[in-house]
Amino acid sequence: MVAVINNEAIEIGIVVRDPEKALTFYRDVLGLPYLGDLEFPGTHMWRFGAGGSVVKLLALEPPPQDSNPPGTVPATGLRYLSLFVSNIEDLVNECAAFGCTIATPVTEFRPGARFAFIEDPEGNRIELLDLAGLAAA
Repeated sequence: MVAVINNEAIEIGIVVRDPEKALTFYRDVLGLPYLGDLEFPGTHMWRFGAGGSVVKLLALEPPPQDSNPPGTVPATGLRYLSLFVSNIEDLVNECAAFGCTIATPVTEFRPGARFAFIEDPEGNRIELLDLAGLAAA
């Protein structure tokens, strides 16, 4: 049997220890539109739009002690999420001003296509992709 996907969106959940700092980053620095909150026993979720997809921040009670390994640790599992943007330099500068680690500065990987890797306040990697120049190339 195969999954019958009935929605083109993907939703990703990110567990955070410092919800206020994470909310400030995803809402104010990245500027993702806030979609609403949900409450579950032991969990508070904030939802943000990312194109047709959703980034969910989750605060658990009690907060977890363990976290993903930082950096480019060669490990299996989810290692980063990608956001397609058209203002990559401005966004990387905003992230740096907020105090985020810029793991890979804006880099052209083929004519008209650029990427950068940043880390959110919890150390989760986010790839920013700007492919707008591909259409012109």
